[in-house]
Parts: sequence; C-alpha cells; structure tokens
Amino acid sequence: MKTLKLIFALLTITCFINCSSSKQATAYENDYKLDTIEYNVKDSSIKDLLYSHMDKTKFKKGQSINESTFIKERKRIVKLIRKNKNPDFSIDNVSFEIDTTLSKNKFSVTTIVKQ
Repeated sequence: MKTLKLIFALLTITCFINCSSSKQATAYENDYKLDTIEYNVKDSSIKDLLYSHMDKTKFKKGQSINESTFIKERKRIVKLIRKNKNPDFSIDNVSFEIDTTLSKNKFSVTTIVKQ
C-alpha cells in the first residue's frame, strides 16, 4: 500500500512539473510582438500599390505571431495585385520572412513579392 501511495505521489509531482513547464513554454512562444513591416518587391508599380494599400494590411503593430494572419495577408496581397496589375498573379509569388533578432520579444516581417 505504501508503494502505491509513493508511486501516486511521484506521478502527481511529475504531472505538475510537466504541466506547469508546458504552460510557461506556451506563454513564452506568444510573447513575440510585431514591430515592423517591410516589402521586398522588384516591380516598382506593385511596390507602390502595396504601400498605397498598407492601411488594409492584416498585420498590426504589437500583435503576436499568428499563422492565420499570414494566410489572410497573403490572400489580400494576391487579390490586390490580380485586381490592379496582373489577373494571372500566383499566390506562390508571395512569401514572408520573419526576423526575431531585432530585440527581445519583437519581430519584423518582410513580405517578398516575386514576379
């Protein structure tokens, strides 16, 4: 009986340590906040188009890294270019670079548009 109580106590302690450390890791992962947004575009007319519609971007300064934001922003850019410049523009021509080396808990996004 003492052995069962000891095993139960060890399992409880192990679960407590693992559960609390996983919560800390999750909180830390969401700690990066958007600082800057840049565009890397060779075509100057597309670059001008993107900057003129920057107020519609899905990226907001101070937001956390979120995959759905990148998906929405990519679709927005493709739709904008198709409507205004090239109806055959491919979604594969839009990608993002994320830089987390700026400063502690901040990241920048560079939107890359290939033609």
